Amino acid sequence: MKQDGAHLEAEIARVREREEKRLVRVAKAAGYFDQKITTDQLSKLLKTLVKMNTRESQLKRLEDRMKVQRTKQSEFERKQDTRRKILLGAFLIAQIEHRPEEFTWVSGELRKFLDAHHDANVAARNKELMDEYLG
Repeated sequence: MKQDGAHLEAEIARVREREEKRLVRVAKAAGYFDQKITTDQLSKLLKTLVKMNTRESQLKRLEDRMKVQRTKQSEFERKQDTRRKILLGAFLIAQIEHRPEEFTWVSGELRKFLDAHHDANVAARNKELMDEYLG
């Protein structure tokens, strides 16, 4: 997915440069560089043009694809992170249940970890949930 993102970013840069050059050529051909146009006048003109029924640009489509891809990548990474946490937690629970004498230190460390939460109510609920492992 990351390679696709890099490919899309390169494509977006290429299309953006192409479109900027095209707009300058069109403006030059229309004589816009032969006259003094204020920024306000140019803004009004461009807003009028944008309001016209125009089709979506390739650049906009590429940027939208990039946004979707970033969202999917973020969701994928969150799912992977959640899966790692579940697997690690399951492993730790199994070790505590099968070899409790080797993992007596876990309850003390777990209590410290749970107490570190900034909201005392959440910390209390978390400790209640993990009560059987706190000893």
